[in-house]
Amino acid sequence: MSIGGLPQGGVRGLLKGLSAPASGLRAQKARIDTIALNLANAGTTAPPGEMPYRRQVVELAAQPGPPGGGGVARPAIPALPAIPPGAPGGPTSAPGRPGDDGVRVVGVAEDPGEGPLVYDPGHPHADEQGYVRYPNVDTTRELVELLEARRLFEANASVFEAMKSVLRRSLEI
Repeated sequence: MSIGGLPQGGVRGLLKGLSAPASGLRAQKARIDTIALNLANAGTTAPPGEMPYRRQVVELAAQPGPPGGGGVARPAIPALPAIPPGAPGGPTSAPGRPGDDGVRVVGVAEDPGEGPLVYDPGHPHADEQGYVRYPNVDTTRELVELLEARRLFEANASVFEAMKSVLRRSLEI
């Protein structure tokens, strides 16, 4: 059975094109929220013997889509040369498979790095030698990541709006 010339489920198939930018919006919102939490705790300390706040990092992974790519066209040849996973500047995990449709938040992990140890004998959290352990949050790095997440959020919002416009026009045909 068809509805308006589309096979059954055709409208649902058209709406699948919105899932990739929508997942990108969710992922970047999670990054922005986590970065805000990191910045809010950048100056917190803990009493001697306890660990101060640890920087949180959002872990993302390709979201598997339905077989055949979910109705979203994909280029046959990558636009940029592929950088192997683990190489400097390359992805930390394997690239998405054909048919992947967006991104998903896998979880939030703690950065295992140590924060700076600052000599401040008057600080209430100073140890016997007068040192205070601060969180491993670098505010400059966090602000750069915030700008990146914001730009990616805006890019996904633009793609989402463009897809809505295409869908609106396709309904007029």
